Amino acid sequence: MQSLVSRYRPFLLALLMLPIAAFASQAIAQPAAEAALETALTQFNRARQGEADQLDSAIAVFRAVPGNPALQPLYTVYLGSAHTLKGKAAWMPWNKMKFTEQGLDEIDQSLAALRPEHDRLLVHGTPLSLVTRMVAAASFIALPDGIFHRRAAGKSLLAEIRRSPLLAATPAAFRGELAALEGRLQEAEK
Repeated sequence: MQSLVSRYRPFLLALLMLPIAAFASQAIAQPAAEAALETALTQFNRARQGEADQLDSAIAVFRAVPGNPALQPLYTVYLGSAHTLKGKAAWMPWNKMKFTEQGLDEIDQSLAALRPEHDRLLVHGTPLSLVTRMVAAASFIALPDGIFHRRAAGKSLLAEIRRSPLLAATPAAFRGELAALEGRLQEAEK
């Protein structure tokens, strides 16, 4: 028995080290994914402020972010919102429709993927479920309602966020952005 253990000792040690190595590589990959997400968010926000040349790079980063599967609704809603912005910036009418419809499909997928555990995952101090709904609502409200008919869905999402008991614990910046978005909705409905 002693010789059997000594013969297979390197193999057994390798097996024991496998979970540790897998955990270590995951720990190393996580900050890289977070950095990629922050880069994509920065580019997305710049595109949202009018720098349309940032859209393609933001879309590429949102597609490539290898992050945590639990955060997938967040990645998908931002990807969808970026596609709707790309539709707005496109010159040709068929490209406007193509990118906007693609973005709406991705936003719908992200909303359908939300689960109760997303209420406990925090993104910059705000539950992932609320951030996902807010990005979706902002995208829906920004679209021409006569063509895409999404304003009512955006209004419903904003009401859902307002009714959420999680809202009270969110940072003031999130609540301020929610109030500003509600103001844009009121202006759009006039």
